[in-house]
Amino acid sequence: MYAIPPQVEATPERSLTGLSCPDCCGGLTVRAEGKRPDFVFECRVGHTYAVDELLVAKEERLHGRLWSAYTALTELVALLGDLTEREADDEGRRRYTERAEVAHSQASRLRRLIEDNRPVALRSDGDAS
Repeated sequence: MYAIPPQVEATPERSLTGLSCPDCCGGLTVRAEGKRPDFVFECRVGHTYAVDELLVAKEERLHGRLWSAYTALTELVALLGDLTEREADDEGRRRYTERAEVAHSQASRLRRLIEDNRPVALRSDGDAS
């Protein structure tokens, strides 16, 4: 699968990409525009992106989703901890504790991944080409 189809520069028509819209999650099409050419991405409801805008939007979406997953895991750990304290059955406490330990480990790894993640550095207007 290609994110950007290889034939996109050869045709003025839009080509379906292997990417989803960062705003609505619909499929994105791409077309080459201009002499250079620049890519223009568009979804079926009309969200449109230049390459730098799409990269920023994808990075922001990734960042948000990683934090959402981390939050879900930490909330699960807290819930399992509370349930462990309230559980009268030894087997139930053991199951809650084991799952909480796994979720805690996963949350810790995910937090490190989030902290290590670095978006692509785009050129600023002052950078030379």
